[in-house]
Amino acid sequence: MADALLDDLDDLSDVEPEEEPSYEDRAEAGSSGDGGSSHDAAMCDGINGTSSSADGNAAATTKQRPRLLDDTSLKSHLSSVRAVKSGDDQKPSASDVTTKEEDEHQHVLVLASNKHLVSLGHEIHRAHLELCRQYHPKFPELEELLTETFQYRTAIGIIQNEMDVTKSNEELNEILSSNQIITISVAGSTTSGRRLTDDELKAVNACLYLDQLKSTQTDLTTFVESRMERCAPSVCALIGPFLAAQLLASTGGLAELTRIPACNLQLLGKNKSTSASRGGMATQTRAQHAGYLIECELVQSTPNYLKMKAVKAVAGKLALAARTDHVNVESGRKRTAAVGRKFHEELRVKFGKWEEPDKAQVVKALPK
Repeated sequence: MADALLDDLDDLSDVEPEEEPSYEDRAEAGSSGDGGSSHDAAMCDGINGTSSSADGNAAATTKQRPRLLDDTSLKSHLSSVRAVKSGDDQKPSASDVTTKEEDEHQHVLVLASNKHLVSLGHEIHRAHLELCRQYHPKFPELEELLTETFQYRTAIGIIQNEMDVTKSNEELNEILSSNQIITISVAGSTTSGRRLTDDELKAVNACLYLDQLKSTQTDLTTFVESRMERCAPSVCALIGPFLAAQLLASTGGLAELTRIPACNLQLLGKNKSTSASRGGMATQTRAQHAGYLIECELVQSTPNYLKMKAVKAVAGKLALAARTDHVNVESGRKRTAAVGRKFHEELRVKFGKWEEPDKAQVVKALPK
């Protein structure tokens, strides 16, 4: 049995393994199929060409994104607003009476202005991001330190291509606080940025679109503010025409303002908390959990420990005042500021009582 097994092993060892083709043989076999490989290469070239052309079309589409200031509806609205302003300038100062048609036309213009102001806010944000992208190679840390759009725009106009930021401290002192200047100087000394090329610097300095957006936004805000006392007299009597214009611009109109509950009204215009603001680099001194209403005259007249409580009270009365104005507009009744003045006086008296000291405890005789 053992001999038989040994003979079988000998037979297996005698079988020679098949030789693998050498590198030259594989090369010759590959050269014989050049037709298929060339076809595959042509297919790959076609796919690459298609993808590259698609990328080029996508880039062209991105570059050709229409600008908001070129919108025909915005242009026609701006011309109407300027026509109304010029008509007001030509009127004598004593004649403030307007006809019903003029009042309705101005109300429509105010509503349209609020819609355009919301769109302008979004467009300013997009333009700010584009400016940050262009200046990022020079000073990437600056966009985190200065989050306010036009403060960032002014700062890069001063710094330009200077690597030593401390040389621009005197000019920056006109727009920034000392704390901000120190932080920017330290960040500029350790930045990973580089000098911009001449073409890149020209592109940064040619960002006049942001300034045009700001000018258009200012014109519309001024127009809305001047018409606020006619559109929402109670709201203006409570918080003032400037804050009323900001609230209507951020919400889109008086009807949209009435749909917002009082708990959310106090947060309209709230600043976003960033690492820079938490580190003392905030560009505005607004409280963390408050918006436009903290700048109200009633709130500013209270001490700091009562400000948030006062904002909640003003927001509650503001919701009622806005609904009163909206009902008067929709029903065609006379718009009056009586409700707003009443709420203003009630809040003023209430805030005064909050600041009064606690009454001393009355000493009572012990019972017998």
